[in-house]
Amino acid sequence: MSPTLIALCWLLLAVVLDVVANVMLKYSRGFRRRVPALLSIVCVLAAFTALAQSVRHLDLAVAYALWGGFGILATVTAGAVLFGQRLGGLGVLGIVVLLTGLALLKFG
Repeated sequence: MSPTLIALCWLLLAVVLDVVANVMLKYSRGFRRRVPALLSIVCVLAAFTALAQSVRHLDLAVAYALWGGFGILATVTAGAVLFGQRLGGLGVLGIVVLLTGLALLKFG
């Protein structure tokens, strides 16, 4: 496997861990429930570790932007599926702008 492909796998893992951390944060009810709170912290640390591995072979700006962008998209999706959260019109516009930015980053 090429170093770039391995870096992208690390980046994907970082995104997944970031989303799990965010979901656990919601389940922790403001850190009042200890197990989800602890899982959230562990997942954040693991996500940063995976991101650190990805930037060994990817530009930092690209890796961080992709991690943040796809993390936001996946967290919005998880919020909708798990908690019934919905975005308003400006939120949807924000997602469109985010997707446009990610596309420009990829092809620019």
